[in-house]
Amino acid sequence: MKKLASSLTNMLLVLTLVSVVAAFLLAYVNNVTSTTIAKINEEALSAGIKSVLSVGADEEITTTEKDVDGFVVYEVSRDGNWIGTAVKSTDKSGFGGDIVVLVGFNAEGIIQGYEVLSHAETPGLGARMGEWFRTATSSEVKKVGMLSKVFFGNPDPAGSHNIIGRDLAKGELKVSKDGGDVDAITASTITSRAFLNAVNNAYKVFKGNVSDANSGATAQN
Repeated sequence: MKKLASSLTNMLLVLTLVSVVAAFLLAYVNNVTSTTIAKINEEALSAGIKSVLSVGADEEITTTEKDVDGFVVYEVSRDGNWIGTAVKSTDKSGFGGDIVVLVGFNAEGIIQGYEVLSHAETPGLGARMGEWFRTATSSEVKKVGMLSKVFFGNPDPAGSHNIIGRDLAKGELKVSKDGGDVDAITASTITSRAFLNAVNNAYKVFKGNVSDANSGATAQN
């Protein structure tokens, strides 16, 4: 085979051919993986909706999705009967950026459950919000000493940070430092405020107070 002459034209042709092949391969891989990723995300969302509304994993539900001024609202039915609403809410004031939560409400507006869909909070600190705000109260959890927490990684006393079952019609959620009755995650007050703000806004959307939800702000100290 005759060797191509080393010239600018030939180099450009080779680079163009390589670029075209690479672009084709990337497009093909993206097409294959995007479908799989979309399916995984859909299944994760479905599981999340069931979780925040206390629906069994194997139960069949029907979900109607709508966008309400930047919030995503999922009206959920089972056997033709409405069973609850899940609201996806984002707060941008987290320590590490956006905190996206999914919150479930029953007909009375009582919080049935929540799932943290995405965040960039610090592992071991703010990242604990995934479980922190649904744990028991201090009367149900044995307190541990400071040395045990620091050196052995034992959890903090639960305190009063469980929001499941709360009726936000009686008042929005606030950390105790701001005059509320919810204990913030240890050393993660900013994260806790942002999380609770996302939940409060989800409730406002659930109740139809979209303008109030959009104007909600999280203080950071």
